[in-house]
Amino acid sequence: YVVMGIVLVSAVFPFPLEAPPRLWATVIAASVLIAAIHFWFSSSDAVDTVVRTLNARPPDPNDGVHNTLMNIMHEIHVVTGGRRHIRSAVIPSLSMNALAVADLRGNALIGITEGLLARLTRPQLEAVVAHEAHHILSGDCLETTVAASLFGTYSATLEKLGRATRGRAFASPAPVVAWLLLRLSHLLQMFISREREYRADAASVRMTRNPVALAETLFSLSRSWRGAGFIGSGLEMLCIVNPRASSLDESEGFFSDLLSTHPPLKKRIDVMLKMARVSIAELHARSEKRDPPQLLPEEPAGPSYYAMNPKQEWQGPFSFAEFAVLPWLSPLTWISAGTGTDQAVDRAWQHPELTTLFHARLSATEQVSSDAACPSCAQPLVVRNFERTQIRQCSFCGGMLIENQKIARILARAPRSCSERVQALAQATLNHHQFNRVARNRQGNPRRQPGVPLLACPKCANPMSRGFYSYAHLVEVDRCSFCNHTWFDQDELEMLQCIIQNRMKPEINLPTMEERA
Repeated sequence: YVVMGIVLVSAVFPFPLEAPPRLWATVIAASVLIAAIHFWFSSSDAVDTVVRTLNARPPDPNDGVHNTLMNIMHEIHVVTGGRRHIRSAVIPSLSMNALAVADLRGNALIGITEGLLARLTRPQLEAVVAHEAHHILSGDCLETTVAASLFGTYSATLEKLGRATRGRAFASPAPVVAWLLLRLSHLLQMFISREREYRADAASVRMTRNPVALAETLFSLSRSWRGAGFIGSGLEMLCIVNPRASSLDESEGFFSDLLSTHPPLKKRIDVMLKMARVSIAELHARSEKRDPPQLLPEEPAGPSYYAMNPKQEWQGPFSFAEFAVLPWLSPLTWISAGTGTDQAVDRAWQHPELTTLFHARLSATEQVSSDAACPSCAQPLVVRNFERTQIRQCSFCGGMLIENQKIARILARAPRSCSERVQALAQATLNHHQFNRVARNRQGNPRRQPGVPLLACPKCANPMSRGFYSYAHLVEVDRCSFCNHTWFDQDELEMLQCIIQNRMKPEINLPTMEERA
């Protein structure tokens, strides 16, 4: 402010550096006054400012999904003893993200995007809300909100104004001013520690007792659109993950710690999985109390297995024989195996002895493809007939591997009737990807964001490229250019059939040629 004050005064009333001390004192006093006024007006009503910037709205009590959020917020108030009243809001975006804001008037709010609400399970949503609630209760949310409100909220507003006026006859100064404010906001980010995200993750686990739910959520966010182009760059420090996938966020070191406000997602996920071992250790201790040691010597016991059931509750310990007959055990089940309590938590398919078990189950009832394995759960694909042609499908996660030459014939044949769920999912997917395309076009960056992991081809193990099936049918698929196969995750092929059958179109329009100019 002192520098800005000197520049403004010298522009109107030029004075030499040898000016009298009284003039310098006047400029400094005016700068301090302006800084105090700016600080108060920017920070005192920051919650409502962020709400207006993102066009957020209170949850709809007549909406079932919104009701889940309202119930979780009530539970959070009970868990925290009602120490502080926290409002909730829904951000009308198909992206997956969440944020927390607080201001000097004592207002506090947790904002969740529609995309996150729709895609997360209840335990995962509980973990996200608990994470954001800790930011508010610990006070670090006030620091980040003040830092964002000084320049970030203005930058986000001007970014939207700049996109809205792009291509108009007059030249708008909004992008230039937004850029300057964003640089000032980045200076303040240097004082925001990455460690606060680790602390909030740990607090979320203490409140929910479910570290795996938060780990699954962070993994889903790593492969999804997080709001880049919708959530302004100046507000990224408020979010659970950075809306813009950045290589700086995914690295460690002095400069990354200095310039980034979010730690690497992979490290956060690893920490959550290590914390899952604590709950298993407690389960192990309870088991020993329940079953006291025998007086007679026994044969050395094999490894003990613990597994998370579909209700996301740890079960165990099991012997291998007991573990193998669990009806809900699948390659994607979270498990921990070992003779101690310091073993890692990972998916069942990552254990060779269980992979053999799953393979044996499949081979007994299905025609297993020996030359292709599912990229998600590493299990052999099964040869099946789909629309009267042969494809390879995973019996566990539902993904399909199809030769490129067969896709057209499948889509051209008599279409199946679309269920309401698939039709709603297809429309939401179209809108989601169309909005993302609009945001990227306006930013002039149509390329894939960095940091999104690529799947390995089930046939040749080369990395597959992820992109739209076509720009007329905005369903993302994974293609291998080496062996000419395409991988469809669960529901992706059915959505593509539904879009073509019903001639579905996005409800969001791309900018015209005149608007792009």
